[in-house]
Amino acid sequence: MNLQKALAEFITFGEQRDDAISVIISTPAKESAPIYTLTKPVLIHVLTRCVSNEIELDDLELWANVVDSRDDIDSGEYEGVIFALSNSEQMGELDRQKLEKLLALLKE
Repeated sequence: MNLQKALAEFITFGEQRDDAISVIISTPAKESAPIYTLTKPVLIHVLTRCVSNEIELDDLELWANVVDSRDDIDSGEYEGVIFALSNSEQMGELDRQKLEKLLALLKE
């Protein structure tokens, strides 16, 4: 699995996510320009899966931290959302109600 495929699997919580994590961990984040762009449909899909209990809140927070820390993931358009998801100390503890509100805003 190449890095681009690994990033896509990780970002979408795909079936090969564990393999993708191994590839991502073995590749430094600062090595390349963005090769994956976080899109609105993908972000909505991930948040929807979390609201429906398919993805744990802790996993979502970890996911957001990885997205935020990697230079090879372009999340610029949704930087505020990623910041809110990855900084519960500053933004308040994540819960499903907050995610539902965030989803409503994204779907507008």
